This record gives sequence, structure tokens and C-alpha cells, in this order.
Amino acid sequence: MPSRIESAAVLLDEGYNCAQSVLAAFAPSLGLDRDTALRLAKSLGGGMMLTDGPCGALNGALQVIGLRHGGVAPDDDEASEHMRELSREFIRRFRERRGSASCTELLGVDISKPDEFNRAKDEDIFAGTCPDSVRAAAEILIEML
Repeated sequence: MPSRIESAAVLLDEGYNCAQSVLAAFAPSLGLDRDTALRLAKSLGGGMMLTDGPCGALNGALQVIGLRHGGVAPDDDEASEHMRELSREFIRRFRERRGSASCTELLGVDISKPDEFNRAKDEDIFAGTCPDSVRAAAEILIEML
């Protein structure tokens, strides 16, 4: 059976975005089926749908942390604080390992701009960056969870 790191890498290779790849690799072990995970994370890849947002792998990982540790009561201050601590720690480690949490900074191009998105596709910039981000996110999740 492949590790969750390998599962995330395979999902990315199959064409899913970074957020989908990370969330779907972890979700079934946390009570969320793979297809629902893929739908939930779809809008969080590509710097949040090509809007110059955070890395999709980071977004997917934060969803995993929420599945594992998120509270459901609006007044559960303890759960909220725990989520803040875990999320901040994940983001710190991701930035430390990858150099940034920004999709644009990681790729070196602003894919929110159509011409730069096309250049990233043409020059296969995603293949040189995204697998490392997905693996880093999965590795950090395993360390933290």
C-alpha cells in the first residue's frame, strides 16, 4: 500500500491540482471519502484558482488539519486556538522547507495573469515546482499528525 506521500504524488501525476492531491491522500483516513475531498479542494489549487493566492498544497494540508483537529462548536475556543497553533506551525514549516507559501513565489510566475499562466504551461514550470510542494506538505502533515 502506498504511503500518503506517494498517494499525493500519484494524484498530482494523474492531473489533480496540488490541493486536491494533498487532501485526497489523507481524507479517507480521517472519515472523508476521496471524491468529496477532490470536490472540496478543487477551488484551492493554482493559487486559489489562479488568483495569486497561497500554494494549493498548503491549502489542502490546512484542510487535512481541520479534518483531524477542527472543532464543530462555534464557541469551542480551545479547539479554535489549537487549530490556530497547528495551522501556524504547518505554514511556518512549509515556508521553511519550500521558501514561501505563495503559489506565485514558488512558481516564479504569476499564474493569475493569462500570459504568465500560458508560459508556465508551455515551459512546464508546474512540473518543476508542484511535486516538491505536494511532497513537502504531505511530509509535514505526517510529522505533525
